[in-house]
Amino acid sequence: MPNNNQVNDRYNPAGVNSVDFEEFQFGELEVGELFWQTNRPEESNPWRKENQTQGKNLKTQKLHNFNLKTKVFQKI
Repeated sequence: MPNNNQVNDRYNPAGVNSVDFEEFQFGELEVGELFWQTNRPEESNPWRKENQTQGKNLKTQKLHNFNLKTKVFQKI
């Protein structure tokens, strides 16, 4: 019979100030939408979709070509 340890059997949700991200493919985004390359904003810069194949790094202001199937993240 399993033992229940009530000290370790608690729900630990994300903090109130945490940021939630949703995963998309680059091709699913509309032109002008913001996105990140990871779901950890402290590790990546925000990007803006400029056209169907390019995104602009908002920190460096440089354009980069993206594959339509590239996994990207948006804040929700």
